[in-house]
Amino acid sequence: MKRRNFLQYAGAATALPALGVTPCAHAQAFPSKPIRIVCPYPAGATTDAVSRLMANALQTHSGATVMVDNRSGAGGNIGTEAVARGEADGYTLLLGALGPLAANPALYPKLNFDAAKDFTPLAWAASVPLLWAVHPTFAATTVNEALELLRKSPGKYFYASAGNGTPQHLAGELFKQQTRTSILHIPYRGSAPALNDVLGGTAHMVFEAMPAILQHVHSGRLKALAVTAAQRIPSLPNVPTLKESGVDAEIGGWYGFLAPAATPADRTDWLVKHMGAVLATKTTQDKLAALGSVPVDSSPQTFARLMASERTRWQKLIRDVGIKID
Repeated sequence: MKRRNFLQYAGAATALPALGVTPCAHAQAFPSKPIRIVCPYPAGATTDAVSRLMANALQTHSGATVMVDNRSGAGGNIGTEAVARGEADGYTLLLGALGPLAANPALYPKLNFDAAKDFTPLAWAASVPLLWAVHPTFAATTVNEALELLRKSPGKYFYASAGNGTPQHLAGELFKQQTRTSILHIPYRGSAPALNDVLGGTAHMVFEAMPAILQHVHSGRLKALAVTAAQRIPSLPNVPTLKESGVDAEIGGWYGFLAPAATPADRTDWLVKHMGAVLATKTTQDKLAALGSVPVDSSPQTFARLMASERTRWQKLIRDVGIKID
């Protein structure tokens, strides 16, 4: 190499650090720092459990450091907005759920994120069906008997929910719409007080996620009439689906992982690959089943189709029924 060319090359290489660029800056392997999963709900909820399950499994599988950041409030909107407006570098991810990604755009007059455009789906992790359960004094033991009772006495019976706009509330309203029944709604601040009032007989029935309610069914403190899944579930094999009784109301909470929309493709590819591998293991599937989940196709394409259909479905119901947030 001629001395002049060598000096030009050496000078250019020396200038790179001065510009804040190193020859390997853009070739740095991903991930090179901790990955953060933002859960837009408080610790202890099913969403938190799914987030931590993924964080632990992804860390074990890939060797990356993965942590969970609970940023709750406004029906999941605060944490969801934080990810939408955050850095699109693959290090900040979202635990996505029905509320902020499907229902909330119709429930809240102004959101600072677009659920349809601001995120890239990575993996669908879980789908948790609800159980329609009643107090033991409710004079019906089957779906058809219950429908006959409800139609004979419109407005007489009450159902409790975890609050206005929650999946439990939406389930009740969809059920009423599909069955043309009149059941009064009592919203509570969370599942625990709603369930307590059904156990105490203040409210007659509830649509609730399996983990919260299963023990009360097994103990006889509540009667299970139907599950909202597409098929019967192993933990309650004798309880029919609503669809078996002619009620087209497949309902459940769903949870998956997303990245900000502008995240580089090579990083989302890494996340899709490793999250998919984690979700395919029997260990992870067993842990999700313990949370009440039924098996799902974890692919980002299936998750994207689910979210699109759920947005259409729930936003139409919310507008048709006139559901409002207090």
